[in-house]
Amino acid sequence: MNPEASAQCAITSGLLCISQKQYNEALDHFKCALQIQQQYFLSNNPELASTYDLIANVYYEQNQYDQSLSNHMKVLDILVNSLADDHPSIGGSYFDISKDYVGLMSWSNALEYGFKAIEQARKSVQMSIEILLICIDHIAEIYCQMNEYKKALIHYQEALDLCLNYLPDDDSLLINRYDSIGETYLKLEKYNRALKAYQKKLNIQLEISSNDMKNISSTYLNIAISYFHLDQLDEALIAGNQAQNYVPENMPVNDPHARKIRDILRRINRAM
Repeated sequence: MNPEASAQCAITSGLLCISQKQYNEALDHFKCALQIQQQYFLSNNPELASTYDLIANVYYEQNQYDQSLSNHMKVLDILVNSLADDHPSIGGSYFDISKDYVGLMSWSNALEYGFKAIEQARKSVQMSIEILLICIDHIAEIYCQMNEYKKALIHYQEALDLCLNYLPDDDSLLINRYDSIGETYLKLEKYNRALKAYQKKLNIQLEISSNDMKNISSTYLNIAISYFHLDQLDEALIAGNQAQNYVPENMPVNDPHARKIRDILRRINRAM
């Protein structure tokens, strides 16, 4: 068997191990493949980058973020030296490194590489709106983990504006955008603004995904919470009852979502 075929065989075995969650065994196979490739490929061969990426992803799944970062950095080094400056794979590499830094709670580094991923996505000839949204949301989520909700809102709004500019008004991608904005406004105790975001989310849900009972129930719950904090108790009760009505029949009574609905309804009734 020629070296390239031997390396590919080891990679295939590693991927099979991953499908069975045998991560240590997968690492052994991927490292074996890497050793073979290093003997026969130039140091900037994209095949090496692919194998380093597989190794990094296994470490990431094991929460070994320092090892994942080390290998993702090797991926980036190969890609920037072998691909065109605007190639989307470089943006994906920046994104992976940012995620590693999030795992390490190194927020400034996570933001640095997250913004690089956005910049790379924007300049790519093959720019994908979906990929750009993922990158922007990632920045917002980092700020949320840092409890910097006002900065997070800037980027959630940027993602929403991108959707509104490029996608139909009823596109499903808008649902998550409005949900993130509503959730962040709740954390900031800006209940009027949270309410508006959740109402826009609900309108789209009822139009395009009316069978998604649990998520619609969740939206009604957040509307009820918003109304409750605005002291609009009648509206809060209506929304709370709607949240209850949309609870799927097979949801266990002790499910956290079901408990939250019962809790807000008790609070509303006590306040009336």
